[in-house]
Amino acid sequence: MKEINKNNSFNGKIVPFDRVSEWYDADGLKVFTRAVKSGDILEVRSARCSHWGIAIRIPQSPPTPKGNASPKPVPDEIMVYHLVHSSQARGQVGQFTMEEFWKPDSKIRINNTSNGSCIFGNAEIIPKSNILKNAHTAHCSTQLKWQTCTDFIRWSTIDHNNG
Repeated sequence: MKEINKNNSFNGKIVPFDRVSEWYDADGLKVFTRAVKSGDILEVRSARCSHWGIAIRIPQSPPTPKGNASPKPVPDEIMVYHLVHSSQARGQVGQFTMEEFWKPDSKIRINNTSNGSCIFGNAEIIPKSNILKNAHTAHCSTQLKWQTCTDFIRWSTIDHNNG
C-alpha cells in the first residue's frame, strides 16, 4: 500500500482532513486550497503570532464559453471568518480573503481537532454546517465581540441550541 506523501495526496488525489493537516507554506497553496472545505478551522502561524479562522468555500460560476465549447471549471473562492483587528470594529468577526488571512511569511493548516475544542478542552463535536451558521451569525452581528480569535472559534464550535 502506498503511503500518503508530504503533500497530503494519495496516488495524486487530495486527502480531506477531518482532524489536523500538515503545515503548508506558500509553495503548498494549490494543495491546501483543494483540501480545505467549508467549516474547516484554520490555524495560521508566523514568527510573530498565531491566528484562527473558519473557512468558507464560495463556488464560482464558469464564464460563458464561446461557440459550442464546454465551460471550463473555475476554482472556488475561499473566504475566512476571522476577527477584525482595526480600532473601530475590533473584536467583531469579518470575512477575509485567503490572501488577507494567510500572509506569505506564515504557515497554515486545517485544525479540526474536536472542532476547535482542542483550544479549550473537551466540547461536544458539532457538524461543520452548524459551525458555519454560528460564524455567519457572528459576522452579521455588531453586538458580538471577542478578545481573541480563539474565543471566537470556541464560541463558533459550541451548540447554542442546547440551553
